[in-house]
Amino acid sequence: MTSSNDEATMMRIKELLIPPSDFASDQANRRFAEIRSQRPPYYAAIEQGDITKIRQVWDEYETLPALEKARTIYPVKVESTEIGGIRAEIVTPVEGPAPENDGKILINLHGGGFIAGSYGRALLEAVPIASVGRIVVATLDYRLAPEHVFPAASKDIAAAYRQLIADYRPENIGIYGCSAGGTLSAEAVAWLQGDGLPRPGAIAMICSNAARMGTGDSMQLGRALGLVVPQAPKLRWYFDGTDPNDPLVSPCASLDVLRSFPPTLLISATRDFFLSHTTHFHLQLVKAGIEAQLCIWDGLWHGFVWSTDLPESAEAYQIIVDFFGRHLGRL
Repeated sequence: MTSSNDEATMMRIKELLIPPSDFASDQANRRFAEIRSQRPPYYAAIEQGDITKIRQVWDEYETLPALEKARTIYPVKVESTEIGGIRAEIVTPVEGPAPENDGKILINLHGGGFIAGSYGRALLEAVPIASVGRIVVATLDYRLAPEHVFPAASKDIAAAYRQLIADYRPENIGIYGCSAGGTLSAEAVAWLQGDGLPRPGAIAMICSNAARMGTGDSMQLGRALGLVVPQAPKLRWYFDGTDPNDPLVSPCASLDVLRSFPPTLLISATRDFFLSHTTHFHLQLVKAGIEAQLCIWDGLWHGFVWSTDLPESAEAYQIIVDFFGRHLGRL
């Protein structure tokens, strides 16, 4: 058997030219061109391993301007609190939850590579969903690397979930997140199983690398397009030293774990470097007999839902809230 990096099994594609997608909106194609033409200033901070600078520049350059725009499009009320000892923001639509969402809540787990994203990135994911779905969203400020490592975030999520199920029926709770948050959504389900806690009603994983056991074609395309965030050798990352075949790290490593999953929505895009991970996770869920919905946007990129003014993002928000609307409350 040849190894995955055996030269005989590898292919080289020279001078590959990828035009704008005919299936993407003009707005998305223009935004992608802008992304490709600029090197985000926080990349330098990542390469230097300066965690304070990473968080500061990421917020100032990208997250907070996007959040300001999001809150003009999707009006909500935000309240800071603690759930199970974990800091959280409660996001409520200005007109209040829809009658059918009374007694229901969504937990958002923000993206940010397990090292950033508290508050700003969290609200960027929670605001549109709360507004479009007319549902309460609690976005959790789980512990981040390099100060904390696996399974700190899973423990935080379980602590908040344990308090929430005192006030909400488990089948009325949904969990979702983008990027790192999508990964944590799946890991949380596996962790809750181990804690003997009831599973949530449904989860949604957006642009997630929860299949942590390999790279796949999409990661190579992402590198070729210059879309993969650089590594920082000076930082201790969240998953350092873990076993990628541990179901608490990679739930799809165990069909037994997946057989207890709730209905799952998976979202990605053809230029998302985690597309391979998403499609692999979806396949494993199907093999485990779990109701799983997969939606992929052509020509879009990793975390495209953070661009809240794109028509594709609006489509994704509606699909997410419709998915939870169908599945929350089911026994």
